[in-house]
Amino acid sequence: MENSLSSLIQNSIIINILKRLFQSSLYENSSFYKALRKLGDVVLKAFRNSGLRAIFTYRNWDNEAIENSKIISPVLRLSHPINTLIDLANDAIKSSFLVETVLKAINTFIQTPLIATAYIFLPSSFAVLALKVFLEGLAVKTLVSQILFLCAIFFILYSTASLDSILGSSIIYKVVDWIFDTNDKRIPENQTSLSEISVRDKRVLALLGIFIGILYYFLTKTIFIKIFGALCGSVLIYLWPAIGLYLAGFLLPLAPTTYTAGIIGITFLAVVLNDKYRFKDGMPANVLPAILFLITAVIAAIFSIARGDSLKVLPLYLIYFMLFYISQILFRNPKTIKRMLIALAMSVLAISLMGIYQYFFVKVPTAAAWVDVKQFPELETRVYATLENPNVLGEYLGLTIPIFLGLFFAVDKFRQKVVVLGVLGLSFLCLILTFSRGAWLGLAASVVIFSLLKAPVILILIIAAAAVAPAFLPSVVYERIASIGSLEDSSNLYRLTIWTAALRMFKDYWLTGVGLGSTAFALVYRNYMIAGASAVHAHNLYLQISLEMGIIGVFALIWMAFRGFSQALSSIERPWKMSYVLAGIATGLLGHLFHGLFDYVWYSPRIVMAFWMLSGMMSAMTYIKLPDDTAKEEILQ
Repeated sequence: MENSLSSLIQNSIIINILKRLFQSSLYENSSFYKALRKLGDVVLKAFRNSGLRAIFTYRNWDNEAIENSKIISPVLRLSHPINTLIDLANDAIKSSFLVETVLKAINTFIQTPLIATAYIFLPSSFAVLALKVFLEGLAVKTLVSQILFLCAIFFILYSTASLDSILGSSIIYKVVDWIFDTNDKRIPENQTSLSEISVRDKRVLALLGIFIGILYYFLTKTIFIKIFGALCGSVLIYLWPAIGLYLAGFLLPLAPTTYTAGIIGITFLAVVLNDKYRFKDGMPANVLPAILFLITAVIAAIFSIARGDSLKVLPLYLIYFMLFYISQILFRNPKTIKRMLIALAMSVLAISLMGIYQYFFVKVPTAAAWVDVKQFPELETRVYATLENPNVLGEYLGLTIPIFLGLFFAVDKFRQKVVVLGVLGLSFLCLILTFSRGAWLGLAASVVIFSLLKAPVILILIIAAAAVAPAFLPSVVYERIASIGSLEDSSNLYRLTIWTAALRMFKDYWLTGVGLGSTAFALVYRNYMIAGASAVHAHNLYLQISLEMGIIGVFALIWMAFRGFSQALSSIERPWKMSYVLAGIATGLLGHLFHGLFDYVWYSPRIVMAFWMLSGMMSAMTYIKLPDDTAKEEILQ
């Protein structure tokens, strides 16, 4: 039955059409494609021979300036003693009694999970029972049942079953093995059972169980789960830091910023306190401008017009740098990239489905501030999923959709292409339903650049889609596109007014800025406001950073972007599968920065985290070494 059903699907008209569409020969033999390809080759050849290309590929001008600097070069030489101190701290942590006990417990759980569970759970359950008896009192029947339960746990101590024997070849074991990468031996293998743990260690584990029981009794279940989960998660992240990166990437659009920031902070400490994670090929070119950006943020917060509020915002900038730093290191492993792509796909798919559900089934009302009701009376719903508003959702999808576009070309198997195409289709539909014109423009720029770099066939699809789209697009979407740049739209006029006032502010605060955050901006902006047009930000990324941090802040951002893209350019041109994903990341970031010309795309910390993570990922991928650049590796399969 299953075979016949599978055969029916494989031979269906829809599947055959899809297979036909995926065949490059369908386009490569056409005259239009050949002409377009020739045009693309001419443009790329002109770019390679241009001065612009020379600027992007000449990477040593700033390094040479730093090496010859009498101020910066001595500071950089301090990295050696700092690394020595970090190594000493890491050795102290590794050799500490607490860490050794945790490692032994984890290893024991792997070898004999039932024994390990019982050895901690038995004293914790006894502690809870004792507290209930002395503080609440229990009926005899209930007390007897609890004692019998404890006896059952006690007999588990004599079980010698291993984790392998319990889970066997189940899907759960495969998933756990894949996530934790058991080939990365971080756990000592010098013990096989709990009996080999010293008496002192057994007592510590028992005391730990009692402590857990006391916490469980006195705390609410929600608080207990959060504390216990944070402790267990911290241990796992210390042993396998990449797990923290996966969690951060997955939770970015789904969880509150505080949770994601906490995970990033723990992951950063795990990376810094481990001598395995170092820049073996020297510090990446875009790390120094990122450090300059962070230093400028610190200065801007200290000398802010609203110092208290700016200092509250400052920790976020530290989190951004931490995420950028760990991404630079951990994404140099192709396995880590593969797992992060899966985490991002799951996250993007979740928010896309939620956004589509909001539009077609919930019909969430659109706030008055999100649309010009007079010009777009039919626009009743703009989706935002789990994010603050439709523009933020559009910014996130604009960053991630090009990545999956690159992944579509990177994978070879038909099934994988269908899955990636499904994620692309749903996320693109959700992006449309945000009705964010800036996000649409940013994605359009990303796709055009991607097609010029890696896939000219996309230009054919874009031209064909543009030709037939007016006949199929809903009127509200068509009107929204047509309004781009129109001065009849109140939103566009509002932006022009804000930009004029912001430029006047910049003239007076170009060097130091007014300070981090919307509070400092609002306090000063009201003195420059035009026609009563209030604002919480400048609706332009570069203007906003200039106003908050001064000219040095925006210079550091542009410098970092320049160095990152110059690194990525040569790797994108390499004939390897991962170059498509790298091109997707780079063009997504370029589209995001282009979107920043029309809006302040860093208003949401989630979007800023995504930008810094992908920037670090882009730079790290350029350091992946292949035995042969022409080899067709299958790291994505």
